[in-house]
Parts: sequence; C-alpha cells; structure tokens
Amino acid sequence: MCGIFCFVSNGESIAFGEEFLVQCKCLLNNRGPDTSNWTVYNSRVLMFGSVLWQQGAVVCSQPVERDRFALLFNGDMYNETRDTSCSDTLWLYEKLNAMNDIIQLFKSLKGPYSIVILDKISQRIYFARDSLGRNSLLFARSQDGIIISSVLAKNTALFDSMELQPSGLYFVDLKDPNFKLKLLPWAKNLVETNFISVLDECLFSLPWHESLVFKQNFSYHDILKTRRQSDESVFDFLLKVPAISQTCDKLIELLERSIRERIITTPNYCKLCVSSHNPCKHARLGILFSGGVDCTIISLIADRFVDQNIPIDLLNVAFEKVNRVKPNVKSESLESVDWNVPDRCTAKQTLLELQNLKPSRKWQLVEINITRQELNGYRKRISDLVFPLQSVLDESLGAALWFASRGVGISEGTNYSCQSRILLLGSGADELFGGYSRHKAAFYRNLSTINAQFTDSDIQEAYVNLEEELELDWRRLPSRNLARDDRIICDHGVTPRTPYLEEDFISFIKSLKASQKSYYPLGPGIGDKIILRLCAHKLGLKSAALLKKRALQFGSKIADRKQNANDNSTFLHTT
Repeated sequence: MCGIFCFVSNGESIAFGEEFLVQCKCLLNNRGPDTSNWTVYNSRVLMFGSVLWQQGAVVCSQPVERDRFALLFNGDMYNETRDTSCSDTLWLYEKLNAMNDIIQLFKSLKGPYSIVILDKISQRIYFARDSLGRNSLLFARSQDGIIISSVLAKNTALFDSMELQPSGLYFVDLKDPNFKLKLLPWAKNLVETNFISVLDECLFSLPWHESLVFKQNFSYHDILKTRRQSDESVFDFLLKVPAISQTCDKLIELLERSIRERIITTPNYCKLCVSSHNPCKHARLGILFSGGVDCTIISLIADRFVDQNIPIDLLNVAFEKVNRVKPNVKSESLESVDWNVPDRCTAKQTLLELQNLKPSRKWQLVEINITRQELNGYRKRISDLVFPLQSVLDESLGAALWFASRGVGISEGTNYSCQSRILLLGSGADELFGGYSRHKAAFYRNLSTINAQFTDSDIQEAYVNLEEELELDWRRLPSRNLARDDRIICDHGVTPRTPYLEEDFISFIKSLKASQKSYYPLGPGIGDKIILRLCAHKLGLKSAALLKKRALQFGSKIADRKQNANDNSTFLHTT
C-alpha cells in the first residue's frame, strides 16, 4: 500500500497544502515506509506519495512524473501477463501514456486501487477508487483549495470532508475558478454531479462483471425434502448432489486463484528483512483470524502458496471489557483478566484443526490482548484514521482492526510481534453469502414462525426477500467499511488483501441465486452461508464449517451489545 496526497490551490500558492501535509505526513508515511517523494506543478498543485514496496523488482518512488502526466497510485494490479519485474505503478503509468481514453483504462483494471492523476495538457486533476471501494481516498475542501488523500488528520480548516464514493473517475478543471467536482461514471446511465452519495448502478456495470457466469440449477429446499433420517451429515448428503459439488469446486478454484495472486506477488521479505534483502525465514503472511469459517478457509488455502519452512501468523485480538460509563477506572491486573473471549476460544479450536490437516506447517497463533488503558492511549490515533466516520461501529471495528493488524501479542507463551507486510482478511464473505442476522431476518420476514413447516411458495417468497437484502447489503459495502479498514490496517505498514473481493470470484458468486447461498431453516452454523460451509467441509474443515457467525466487535469483546452501532461515538471523538 501507499500513502497518496494531493493539494490543489485555488490561488497561486500551495502554502496551506504544505502546512496540512506536515500534519498528515506521519499517517501517510506509516502507510508507505519504504520511500517518499513530492512534486509541485505551477505553484498550484502539490503531490506527495509514500510507498510500501509490494510489487516489482525494486521500489518505485511516487509521484511518477514525465512530460504529460504525474501519477499517484495506491493499490495492487493483478495481471499475470505483466512482467512481474516491473512495478504495477510503472505498468499503469505506461498504459496511461499509451491510451487516449482514461475512463476506459480504469474501467478495465482488476484489483484494488485509488489514484490521483495530473494531466498537464488538459489541465485536469483526475482521481478515483476502484468500483468496489477497496482502498481509501478522502476528499476535502478548505477556503484555500481542495485536498485528496488516503488519510486526513482532523482539522477545523477543512469542510466537506468525506470518503470519495467509488462511482467513477472524478476530475476538477484547473481552469475552473470554482473547482466544480465532475464525474465520468463507471455506469453509462449516471450523469455528472457535484457529488454522489449512493450509487446503485455503478458496481456491476463494468466489463469484468459478467465474465464468469456459472449456471447450476439446484435448491437446498427441494433436495432436502428427499432426505431420510440417517447418521450421514447434511453436508455429506448435499455434497453427493453433482450440481452442488461442482459449484463448490468452482468456488474453491476461483478463491484459490485469488489467494495465490495476493501472496505470490509480494517480495519475500518481512518488515525486518526488507531493507537489507537478507534471506528471510520469518512469517511474511498474516491472517486476521477469529477461527470462523471465512478466515479458516483462507488460511488452509494460503498454506499451498507459502514455503513450508516459513510460519504463517494467525492474528487474534481480545479486549478487556470496557466500561464506558467510568472511563477513568483503572484496569484490572493482567493476571485477573480472562482473555478467553468468544473469538479466542474459536481460534484455539480451529487452530487444532489446521494443525491436524497441515501438520508440517508452523501455525503461529498470535494472542493480542488489549487492556482498557492501552485502548484509551491510542484513542486519538485511531480517531484520526477512522475520520471522517464517527459511529460506534466505526469506533469498535476500527480499534479491533488496528490492534489486530499491529500484531503485538503472545505466541506460544512468549512475547511476539508479527512482522508480516501483508494481511489477508475475510471481508465481503458475509455480504456475498448471507452471513448477517439481517439476512436471516429478511428470509423470515413474511413467515409466521421460524420453526414451522414451510410450503414451496413460502420458501420462494422468503428467497425473494433475501435476494433484495443481499443486493442492498452488497451495494452498500463500498460506502460502509472497506475504506475505513484500509486506513486502519495500512497504518502499520501492512497491506490488507481481501480474497473474497476479487472480481472474477464476485462475478461467480453473484451469478448464484440466493437460494444457492443460504438455507436458514437448517439453523445457525449450517444454513447461513451454507455454500461456503460446504466448501469448508469439502476441504476437510469439518469443525470450522459448523461454527456460528459472530461479529468481530462482539467476538473480541470490544463492543457492548447495548450500544446503538449507528450512534456517534463519544469514545473516539472526545478531545
């Protein structure tokens, strides 16, 4: 990942931009600790880039600038036809120089990114996030001009601070004294506007969306009506159905490809060895690990692409219960705190299954234990990273991810600090497969009772409701948490990578019907995300396949269930 920053002055001075860059520079350099650089254009445009080296044979400094363009790029391009000795930043810059149509270039890209481009000929500043919104890009105005940045330190001189919506390629014209924000949308039927808050039509109108459609006709409801009482598990019974088994095979194949791309494209160095280029035997891959089915599938498949002599870090975070009514109460002694929160228990349970399946791998469970005192000590830093968001949910998830991705904890009874430069996450799985309680609630919305026997028409109506809820939830994903998570995790010089949010994998899952993703009458831990649980079972994860869904903020015990997740946080945003 990288930290990118651009200030565009509405006058002939970049003084405000320079001052504000000083405030943000620490946060930006945390994202890109390997090198940094800046450039100024016509005393009006200031561009700064800090780089975390993740692709190419050598570090590529930013901004990349030649005659026409100056480019700031934060992301990963996964293209197997590209020469891997060349950084994806330089590859993209060459593509930019070779194409006349910028919007078509960025429509065709696969992989997470955010970009800022100065076009000296057209006198425009272009900027965008990929259509899934996987990487952060913030937009803000001041009386002196506009700022586009991966992360912003809170400042009273800013107004209209917001996460840039992943709606298309935005631009401002340097010749326009009003700096009107314009949009070249990903979707053809969207019109230019000053700013777009929610766009329902842009996510799946891109060229890659229909590239993988895999049609199999099956319904769990119809199949299970033929099941008789036996000792055979429901998963074993369903996997005997060819259409279901073949669907699982395709899902595993695409997920394996996605995980492979996100592991092998990175230089084989940890944080300790990257500057010296010494042979590295430390863990170079971290996985955010609750022990649930999503992250455990990722862990098992990732084993295929990491040298067997190199450990894999499984990062698991637990919080001492926080009493927000009495914030100044001293923390209990570490000896008296029970760190066996729900996610810690499932992580230990699932670790045993991974060790049994892959005994030659050293799986390092990193137990990250956070006291109230330590949590409070990093309040301002986490608040700056969460900004401009400020809800209770943003607070709790932001803090949990920050401490988890920092990776400082205990492994096998001794102090340990994860030095991995990439972190795999299971983000997107619940939205794709129906893992949230609201999905189950939508399914049962028009049904009289959860335990009743339902007719075929009842089930059909339930799936119509589920399909609508899944679509709504998926379309909200870019504006809800991905950019926040990117800002939080990258603060440790770590690149978050999300295998479930890969374009071909998404196209395949979106081609499945809601009735092929979940079947809630089977109960929690079985019916929710059942197609993914079937894949886990097929891979040998017999126990992990049955674990119930639990949100990170509750599984780590950072959040209080009595709080309203949408309320503004008084913890992170009090001075």
